[in-house]
Order: sequence, then structure tokens, then C-alpha cells
Amino acid sequence: MSNRAKGISLAVITAVMWGIMGIFVRSLSQYQFTNLEISFFRCALAGGAYFLFLLFTKPSALKIDLKVLVICLIYGAVAYSISFVSYSVSVSRIPVGVATVLMFMSPIWVAILGRFMFGEKLEKNKMITIFICLIGAVLVSNLIGGGNVKLDGIGILAGVVNGIGVALQILLPKYFAKDYERDTLLVYGFLGAAVVLMFGIDFSSVAGHMSGTPVGTLIWNLFGIGILCTMVANVSCVKSTQYVEATTTSILSALEVVVGTLVGFLIFNEHMTLLQLLGAVIIVAGAVGSEIRRK
Repeated sequence: MSNRAKGISLAVITAVMWGIMGIFVRSLSQYQFTNLEISFFRCALAGGAYFLFLLFTKPSALKIDLKVLVICLIYGAVAYSISFVSYSVSVSRIPVGVATVLMFMSPIWVAILGRFMFGEKLEKNKMITIFICLIGAVLVSNLIGGGNVKLDGIGILAGVVNGIGVALQILLPKYFAKDYERDTLLVYGFLGAAVVLMFGIDFSSVAGHMSGTPVGTLIWNLFGIGILCTMVANVSCVKSTQYVEATTTSILSALEVVVGTLVGFLIFNEHMTLLQLLGAVIIVAGAVGSEIRRK
């Protein structure tokens, strides 16, 4: 498999894992877990599991000095904690569809910031692909024909911050890769984000939620959000940038909205309109088509 094929495959894995996250989040929400608590478990479980994985497979990645530790903690706090919390604020104040579209402005932020951080060219075909994917995201989110859309300034700002946070999750590890290993940034970034989020957690409430959830259901859902949808997804996302441009990784991650919509339709029996189907096709065509044209 060529390096570019590896990068594309990892980006697609990221999109699929992020897309199925709604299955586990909805299940935990039914047992009264809050968005902040779920975000904490995502970071803590991903960080703990990846730490153990590296301990046996690549212990050198766990050896750091104080300077690197501080960088990793800041990376986790900015890229994960702020991103996760801002998304929760966004979906609580504006329609989920609007929040989703704002989140999928991340390829634009990646393209702009990548120009300054790595000198990546703002290629015309990439910008066209981003625009096509955004049109698809608007359609999939059912913003057209979905009735009156009530917007809120704080919700919009939180959505924009979330999009920037998603972009930083992709860009910062690549930026520091020349000096520090991506694995080091990831594992301590997860743990740093968990520490930051911990200060907003009421652990007595968490204990009550856990005791009220069937053991099998709790274990499966925590495994899903912590290991599959965070550790596997974010590690794949960061590793993808070793083989392809950060903008390409970001564009392919837009497939998440297609996977998420299909999960809602197939598992939760949510209604899917023809416009949403058209949007899904547009996103797939835009993301995949850009790689076909490149070849």
C-alpha cells in the first residue's frame, strides 16, 4: 500500500469512527450522563488506553521532559477540551444542523492555518472541494427546507470555536512532529484534556449515573466513545497527516457527517429527505472525487 493510500485509509477510518459516535453518546445520555461527563470519559479512557498501548509497544514515546509535558497539556486543553465543550455549548443553543455545518468549516481553517504553519498552497481544486463538501453538509444537516432556523450569537461563536478546535487537532501534532513524536503529543494531550475537564465534573453525580446504568451497557458505551471514537479515531487522524496533506485529511473527515446521518437513519429510524441524500452524495463525490482527480 502506498503512503498516500495509507493516509487516505486512516482519514476514512477517522470519519467512520467519529460518525458512529452518536450511537454511544445517545445511549449514555439516556442514563443522564452530561456532555461534559461524556467528554471527560472520552479523553480519560483514550489517554489511559493509549498510554498502556505505548507502554508495551513504544515506551520511548512516553519519556518526556517538563517542556514537552507542558506543550502536550496545552495541546490537549486547546484542541480537545475547548473543542468538546464548545460543541456542547453550540448544540445546546443553536440547531444541531447549524452546529454541524460550523464544525465542518474545519477544512477551511486547516487550509488557512496550514498556509502559515507549513507553507501549504491554497490550491484551487482543494478550495473547490471544500466548498462542495460544505454545500453537502448544509443539505445533510437539513438546513434547507427545515423550517425557521433560530440562531444565537454565543451558539454561533461556540460552533466556530469548535471548528477551529477540530482543525488544531489535525494541525498541531503535524506542526510539532519535527521535534516531538506524534504519539507523545496524542497520549499526553488526551490526559491533559481529561485533567482540564475534570475540574467541571461532579463525581458524585457521575457515580450515581454509573450505578443506574446496566454494567454491560456502561462498559460497551464507554469502550465505544473512549477507545473507538476517540483513541482510534484521533490517532488515525493524526497519523494520516504523516502521509497526506493536512487539508486532505480534513476534507476526507467530512465523510463523518454522511456516516452520522446514515447511523441516524438505519439505527435510530430518523427520517431522511431526498435533499439529505443528495447532500450525502455530494460530500462523498467531493471528498473522494478530489483524490480520483489527483490520481
